[in-house]
Amino acid sequence: MTDITYIVGAFGALFAILNPPGNMPLFLAYTQDLQPAVQRYTALLLSGFIFAVMVLSMFFGEDVLHFFGISIPAFQIAGGIIIFTIAMSMMSGMHTETVNRIVTGKSDLDAFKQAESVVPKILVPLGIPIYCGPGAISTAVLIANRAPTGGDFIMGIVALAIIVGIITLFNMTSDLISHVLGSQGVEILVRLMGLILAAIGIQLILSGIGGSTLGLINPVILKV
Repeated sequence: MTDITYIVGAFGALFAILNPPGNMPLFLAYTQDLQPAVQRYTALLLSGFIFAVMVLSMFFGEDVLHFFGISIPAFQIAGGIIIFTIAMSMMSGMHTETVNRIVTGKSDLDAFKQAESVVPKILVPLGIPIYCGPGAISTAVLIANRAPTGGDFIMGIVALAIIVGIITLFNMTSDLISHVLGSQGVEILVRLMGLILAAIGIQLILSGIGGSTLGLINPVILKV
């Protein structure tokens, strides 16, 4: 019998950590100069990547981190540094130049081919660590470990699929927001999101440092 409490908790946790509406402006920031069709295909390919990373994290996330000797705090610090670097480029306007270089000379390709060429270049930071960051991977590992039964685990994956579908819907309609705001409005939004992203990066770094410090203190406390 399916544990409804587990399913609702898993859906809520995944929705909060993947944050479809909150991360949509960041998707817009990196795809605003793409043609609408290319932008939609990019949203689909990015969602497929997010789903794959989260499912693999549910199955193997903890084992992979242990295999490489990486702790969650270390992963948080690395993710925070990447996010902060990206945030600085967003606030300075450098991200727009990067996207322009990505799409320059590709007008002769069809929309899907253009999207295929763009996605690998924006998987970091959009795929990892913005969507699938330390918090998301940790949440996936916890959801997998706490599943009461195999059936509940499968329902957790279904909940993830629904949320990724919501992410896709938000990102595929981001071009409408771009048209409403205009180029200057989008640039202002990008710079504001860069500021917020910088704060998120700093928070991740501080959380990672705090977690690693506790990891060093706890053994000492136990010995005493």
